[in-house]
Amino acid sequence: MNDLPEPLVFRPAETAVELPAPDPITEAAVRRSLGRRRPLHGQGNEQVDRLDLLAEALTPELTALVVLWLGGSRRASHDTRIGYADDLLLWADWARRELGHERFGLDLHRGEVTMWLTCQQDAGAAASSISRRLSTLSSLYRYAAGWGLPAVCPISDDDHRPKFHRGRRATSARVLDADQVEALIAAAGDVRDALIVGLLYTGALRVSELCGADDTDRHDEGRRTWLVVTRKGGKSVRVPLETTVAELLDLYRAMRPAWTGTGPAPLVADANGGRLDRHDVTRLLRRLARAAGIPRPETVGPHALRATAITDQKRRGHGAEELQELSGHADVRTVMIYIDDDGRAERVAALTDDLGRVMTAVPRHLKSPG
Repeated sequence: MNDLPEPLVFRPAETAVELPAPDPITEAAVRRSLGRRRPLHGQGNEQVDRLDLLAEALTPELTALVVLWLGGSRRASHDTRIGYADDLLLWADWARRELGHERFGLDLHRGEVTMWLTCQQDAGAAASSISRRLSTLSSLYRYAAGWGLPAVCPISDDDHRPKFHRGRRATSARVLDADQVEALIAAAGDVRDALIVGLLYTGALRVSELCGADDTDRHDEGRRTWLVVTRKGGKSVRVPLETTVAELLDLYRAMRPAWTGTGPAPLVADANGGRLDRHDVTRLLRRLARAAGIPRPETVGPHALRATAITDQKRRGHGAEELQELSGHADVRTVMIYIDDDGRAERVAALTDDLGRVMTAVPRHLKSPG
């Protein structure tokens, strides 16, 4: 991204609000956190810094505001920043195609959001995805308003917010069997592939936690190796590494491509030595799933390994609090989704039968003959 304009001035009809330009340190931190991805409609497979893609898609004023927004402590999570950036790129792409906006700015009105919603629904987008993309935009509008900028959020709870069930749905991550995870590992063609599967599964890691981890986040204490990962909300926690996974990590570090970027080297790199992103990991897992002969390999992704790990441990008798510790969910109610939906029908039937103890009091003459 080229130098950002300074100062940035938003000019409504009667007043001008001056917004300071992001400092180089904040911009560099956001750029590093966002990483790279392939353009939505680019040629070839070359990856580009997300911040450069945003600078091309957004107005200069909004680009600067987004850097400040993503650089704030409330959006410190690596996964949150990337999710917000990708959602904004989708909004900008839609506004370019449907509204003819060369660059996206905070100037949408309510009717245009209704039009966007219709397009999303016609395209078959899940209600949860629609809700997340609306939340991204409304969060940015709130941030702009906090600076005193004349940006009125066009999103209406009545007209635009879809209602959806937050339990596991048909679109939730697939849950594999443990033997299928073993088949993924057995299909690994090199140390890195096996390491990625092992880290995601045995640590029940989010893909953002894996991709955002640096080599300096690995620590040895006695016979145990630990990995410091950044959870949602920006909280850093230590995750223990399973012994074989730690051994694979040692092997991989000895052969890892040289890091030529700024800042600490990534824990796991792509083939060119750059930082992995979730798309790289998804492609890798689906390639392994095809090689392992797992049905519907296109449904195997990073979150499938996390969901499988949590479900596996639930089935082995561990309770909600232990699963919360494993998964790093801030709210135990989220963990309950895995517990509630795994064998739910059988459990509810058993509870119903148990409650049926009182039904022995039904008088004999009221019961059907025989």
